[in-house]
Amino acid sequence: MPKLNIFRTWPKKAFLLMKSYNKLFLCLGVATMAISCGKNREKTSSVFTDWEVTGGDPGITHFSELEQIHKGNVAQLRPAWTFSSGSKVHNQCNPIVIEGTLYFTTGYQELIALNAKNGTEKWRFQPTFNREERPEYMNINRGMAAWRKKGLKRIFFCAGNLLLAVDGITGKPVESFGDKGKVDMNQGHHLPPEKMGVTVSSSPVVIDDLIIIGASSWSATSHVAAYDVRTGKRVWKFNTIPHEGEFGHKTYGDKDYWKKGAGVNVWGGISVDEKNDMIFFGTGQPKGDFYRPFNPGKHLFGNSVVALKASSGERVWHYQIVHHDLWDVDVPCAPVLAEVTVRGKKIPAAIQITKTGDTFIFHRLTGEVLSDVEEVPVKQSQLPGERSYPTQPMVSWPEPFSRQKVALEHATTLSDSAHNGAVLRMQNSDLGRYDAPSEKGIIYYGLHGGGEWGGPAYHPEKNWLFINTNQIAWHIEMVDASKREAAHPGQTIYFQNACVACHGAERKGHDTQPGLDQLSKKYGSPEEVAAIITKGRGAMPAFPQITGDGLRALSDFLMDLEAGEYPDLKKTDAKPSYAVKGYNRFLDENGYPATTPPWGALVALDLDSGELQWKVPLGTYPELIERGLPPTGTENFGGSLVTSGGLLFIGATSDEKFRAFDIDSGEILWEYQLPYGGYATPTTYTLDGKQYISILATGGGKLGTKEGDVLMTFALP
Repeated sequence: MPKLNIFRTWPKKAFLLMKSYNKLFLCLGVATMAISCGKNREKTSSVFTDWEVTGGDPGITHFSELEQIHKGNVAQLRPAWTFSSGSKVHNQCNPIVIEGTLYFTTGYQELIALNAKNGTEKWRFQPTFNREERPEYMNINRGMAAWRKKGLKRIFFCAGNLLLAVDGITGKPVESFGDKGKVDMNQGHHLPPEKMGVTVSSSPVVIDDLIIIGASSWSATSHVAAYDVRTGKRVWKFNTIPHEGEFGHKTYGDKDYWKKGAGVNVWGGISVDEKNDMIFFGTGQPKGDFYRPFNPGKHLFGNSVVALKASSGERVWHYQIVHHDLWDVDVPCAPVLAEVTVRGKKIPAAIQITKTGDTFIFHRLTGEVLSDVEEVPVKQSQLPGERSYPTQPMVSWPEPFSRQKVALEHATTLSDSAHNGAVLRMQNSDLGRYDAPSEKGIIYYGLHGGGEWGGPAYHPEKNWLFINTNQIAWHIEMVDASKREAAHPGQTIYFQNACVACHGAERKGHDTQPGLDQLSKKYGSPEEVAAIITKGRGAMPAFPQITGDGLRALSDFLMDLEAGEYPDLKKTDAKPSYAVKGYNRFLDENGYPATTPPWGALVALDLDSGELQWKVPLGTYPELIERGLPPTGTENFGGSLVTSGGLLFIGATSDEKFRAFDIDSGEILWEYQLPYGGYATPTTYTLDGKQYISILATGGGKLGTKEGDVLMTFALP
């Protein structure tokens, strides 16, 4: 057993910056300590007053030129106003602000307009569905888009399978758009609407007179589509799993996968280059996540960065970051678009971070890869029927921003027993980067990042990229579902459709995923359960592909009812059919990550040199601080905001704090204890000469903290 030193793998700079946590003195949650003030830069004429676009601008840089709040006065920052929506459910929305009105959606997908100066509600738009029967993925909506022309102002957002258009002044639906203000995005595809299961979690984007969405589906192939902002008529569609005859179709060994497969979702957002009529997005993997047998090939456009002509949907270029993904390491966010200096040369860039800690830099007009990348042979799958891809792209420049491969020296040292347990599990599992999933099991970084959906922030004056990153390992084990003695036909359906991945083999759930072993006490009939399976609810996507006797059998099983007669249910195929035992974090006996810290970090990457400038822990476990340990960082979800005031603002952590960092050093200059976790991207704007910073604090989500309904807005006294 090595000497206890849980921080032995941290960069040296991090040790110096840890001290900043201990220097803070908070009074009513507001820092009151004095910080020396440097000389302020002159304000420019192009200073933003609004935050008109999700992510701050069409390139999603998360940057604002506002600098009224700066390093020298941020310690005085305090709440200006708060607003409670009444929707106490996890919410990832980045509010937009236009001409003194702040718009945001709640976790129940109500669109609310507030007076941005004092938080007074102007109006509220309620989609026409019951809260308890809301469409699938209803609590995931990261933003909205605005279209303004000739006195018209329309706000577009997505709720489940609906694209909604609302008058930005009155809060009434735009009757001329689609069907009285809404478009059903399940319509007009290769499957009937009830089989599509389309949902949209990221913000739509507007370019000219088009509103463009990136869709997700767990029951059908996904797509990106453009609609006319006035009529709601679909103008074009790009299939992310190519249909027969389309480019990329031949990258699937199973030529009918587009008919029966699902996924390659665009849940990370879309960035826009208006000048060059281009849009950019990253994609997820085809489903299932860890086993797609008898289907060799790269599987385009899975795990890719894709550039399209915005006006037509025509593909301009693409780059696949992971071939034939078997690790659920989706491209987590849209690429950042900016004019950046790379190795001394200024270029129009698309910058894509990954869940595995890499930064891919592209010339965004041509797709030329400017990062140093090599195709490296990787260990192949030994599961029957699975033919994993022989190589994977690996980046040697820029420097990785998070750990990329689990090693024995990463075993936790919080205690002797935790260390020994971690080492034993590591020794009994595969640890190589891109080792294929197996019954033996793999332990790896990346399932929740590296980078995540919040995306990075880019500061144009410094040419630095700021990334909040997770360094949590995952333990993934496969099981042959065809060998399991199913006591109930519905149990077979449960394993075949990957329910086991989230809810566990015994239906007891894990981490923040709920158990399903007590449903008979919650619901009165299997029909109620069947409706949730078909339509989805909360964070659970819809599974409309489970129908008939299969749906009846699964619902009966989940309600602990005896098996009935299911004449149309096919007998289990004798050939192997592998399923993941569960999405399991690699944790120690006390629930802490079983690797050494930092478990969550904030980093600054110089895009010219490709080198990290600093890396500091992001978040704390208060009980470990009380034990005298320095900050470890926590798993984190949410975006950041960087400003010309030399500050970076971010919530995201499980300790439910909102922090301001010095962008030059990574030192914490201010922090505030939110009432609920801030798992969203902050917004900044000015009104009547005063700068404000807003963030939704609703908690919940993958970190499982308490849920609330608060929008908090801060300003100087």
